[in-house]
Amino acid sequence: MRPSFLPRLVNSELYDPIVYVRILNEKKSLMFDCGRIEGLAAREILCLDAIFISHTHMDHFIGIDQVLRIILHRDKPMHIYGPEGITAKMLAKLHAYTWNLTQDYPLDIIIHEVQARTTLVTRTSAATGFEVISQETLEREGPAVVQAPRYRVDAVILDHHIACLGFVLKEIFHVNIRRDMIKRRGYIPGRWIGRLKECILSGDAGEIIEVDAAAGTRQVRVCELADDLVIMTSGQKIAFFTDIGFCEENVRLMESIAGEVDILFIETYYLDDMQDQASLKGHLTARQAGMIARRLGAKRVFPMHVSPRYHDRVSEIWRQMELDEP
Repeated sequence: MRPSFLPRLVNSELYDPIVYVRILNEKKSLMFDCGRIEGLAAREILCLDAIFISHTHMDHFIGIDQVLRIILHRDKPMHIYGPEGITAKMLAKLHAYTWNLTQDYPLDIIIHEVQARTTLVTRTSAATGFEVISQETLEREGPAVVQAPRYRVDAVILDHHIACLGFVLKEIFHVNIRRDMIKRRGYIPGRWIGRLKECILSGDAGEIIEVDAAAGTRQVRVCELADDLVIMTSGQKIAFFTDIGFCEENVRLMESIAGEVDILFIETYYLDDMQDQASLKGHLTARQAGMIARRLGAKRVFPMHVSPRYHDRVSEIWRQMELDEP
């Protein structure tokens, strides 16, 4: 199955944990946490549709200023999702600068403050010096914080001695094209395949699209093409969990949104001989991260946010993650 999401750990296992996800066949990307972002090109930042902040410790939030500098002239809004308090902290960042020359700038920033049962949505704009334009409180129905045609993002509130969000990016379902049937029907692969996928994902089954064929262009309903050419399978699932204590409630909440996850990005701040320090600071050891990965049924696991004390011992982090539960 060709993936729909291409994730990468911007700073490898070390330094600030950031996962950048490119959405294939769309000119947009998502990013989870926003610490040091020197590993991202300006063009990658310009593609960002949303940034998901786990919590506002400096190593997860300091990069917002650099993002703002790069996107300031674009006309596409930037969505920021974060835990309780993110609205005031994001506005404080914005209001730390002078905006007397931005009256004609089209950029809007929309802040989504995720709470247990509601989301506070605040819209602000460069044209107003990032003063608040509107604010509303929306009820949360289940864990979803984003619902797009191709994907959704779920969030749970985890314990880091403060509220810390964990996120899962889920493809609604995966559209697999039967190449053998395309050839059998005399169709010629082209842009119409992307359009077919778009219509299926958006529910436009009755739409007619132009299909390239050996005998010339044909007009065919989406529902007919779907029946003939498409196999639907479960979609891709990517999880991002960082800065959390090892406790049953945290693990239970992660299980609620990340069971059988395809790719798990999880912090491994300490080696296992520092369990007491990990508990005190609200972090995971490598062995604890491995135990969580197995409990989630994760197919692939990537450690991140390794403490600076282990920067020459990363191989030990990997080994401890792979150990069986004691």
